[in-house]
Amino acid sequence: MSGLGRVRCAILGSRGLVAQRILQRIVNHHWLYPAAVVGSPETAGKRISELPWSLDEKRPHLPDITVREIGDPASLAGDLISEGIRIVFSALPEGPAEIAEEALASSGLVVISHSIIHRMKEHVPLVIPEVNHSHLQILSFQDQYGEGRLISCSNCMTVPLAITLSPLNAEIGIRGISISTEQSLSGGGREMISDSQLNNLLPMEIEGEADSVRRELLRILGDPNSEGAANAVIDIDVMCERVSRKHGHLARVEVILEREASAHEIIQIWTKHTSRAQALDLPSACQEPIHFVPDPDNVEESRWEGGETRSPERDLRAAMAVAVGDIRVSGNRVSFTTVADNTIRGAAGYSVLMAELLLAEGMVHDIGHPKISHLRPIREGQ
Repeated sequence: MSGLGRVRCAILGSRGLVAQRILQRIVNHHWLYPAAVVGSPETAGKRISELPWSLDEKRPHLPDITVREIGDPASLAGDLISEGIRIVFSALPEGPAEIAEEALASSGLVVISHSIIHRMKEHVPLVIPEVNHSHLQILSFQDQYGEGRLISCSNCMTVPLAITLSPLNAEIGIRGISISTEQSLSGGGREMISDSQLNNLLPMEIEGEADSVRRELLRILGDPNSEGAANAVIDIDVMCERVSRKHGHLARVEVILEREASAHEIIQIWTKHTSRAQALDLPSACQEPIHFVPDPDNVEESRWEGGETRSPERDLRAAMAVAVGDIRVSGNRVSFTTVADNTIRGAAGYSVLMAELLLAEGMVHDIGHPKISHLRPIREGQ
């Protein structure tokens, strides 16, 4: 597909699962075009079509792009801007992300980051489009980046949890949450999938993951303000384990509500849940972000909810819904199981949806120099 009329984007990362998922999703996107790929010294100078393909699906037809090194971030930013690039998707590890991402934003680029390093920074919005898109108003306080902006994506496990918990908190209120996760190997990267020794150690606790999920949920479920976002006041207990499944994250959740509710009410709340992403009919947004499934433990089936096919390069809504099942309600207690694809719904599809939202809201202009329009406060119901 020609890049004519599409917003030119760069991807930071070339070999990893998330970077290749982003490339897979935007190569045929009608709004976005992959114009540059930035990788490690080992991949720099190679055509992206020559790199090992880490995804299960067949490699799509890719543009003729040669991977470049980060090198000096300011120099890289100048090159990207001179090539008309507006949006940077970053799937870099923490070390390179620390060096590059803020420098690129400060140079005038819009950076959508998957790195953990920005998620708790007051001036960086941590946003899931179907949950807290009103937090994007924090961008209006990012004066340190000039005309550039930096937006953070959450942990991949946080996404299905926030999408299912947010409507319950908004409609009824939540006192406490207990979460137990079973997270797939791909959540640890392509090296973990190929580590044959690891299976002997699984399941195993994921160090630091429970605290990350808890802190992110509190921030995402909170309210935005001029200093960032005020955390929600909810007791959250989390345990996160790595399991031997290749793809798809599952969480078993128990919720204590502020009042009693019926199963019918809970299902109705989830059924009618919608957001700005659905109102704008964004290419990657399922009209029903929460799908009910009969057997959530069938993760391979459940993780593909959302689209009409299992071809994420063509069907942008494939694997973009969150699956929910095994719903039990007693008094003010609700338990359920939720499943989502971690590399699509929890990562690459998520950041592409974020870019679509920024463009549709006029927060990123698709012509001329990357620029953020004046931001007005946004309410979730708009």
